[in-house]
Amino acid sequence: MKTAILFLFMAFSSMAFSQLVDGPIVTDKRPLTSTIGFKVIDNNEGVLFYELSVDRTGKVTSATLVKEGTTVVSTPTKIKVRNYVMKLQFAAGTHYPEFHKVKVKITTAKQ
Repeated sequence: MKTAILFLFMAFSSMAFSQLVDGPIVTDKRPLTSTIGFKVIDNNEGVLFYELSVDRTGKVTSATLVKEGTTVVSTPTKIKVRNYVMKLQFAAGTHYPEFHKVKVKITTAKQ
């Protein structure tokens, strides 16, 4: 029973990082502290990839669209998603680099 509970806990906790695709933040296992998800409701369906820079306080300071893998072409949707990912928050700490990088995947879908 304890093994089953542990397995379920590990499965759900790994989902928090399921949309953090690549980068030093993933490698260093820096936790995401914001509660917003990785899905945005929009008229244009698809996926967008952004490279984020995160400061030591955990705040996202920049978001750059990664064209490779991005399937949405709508500029208003790209702006909406960029504003959305700028609200992500990571754990603070002075032991992290001044600007920590991560690549995130955001899915857009109709409601």
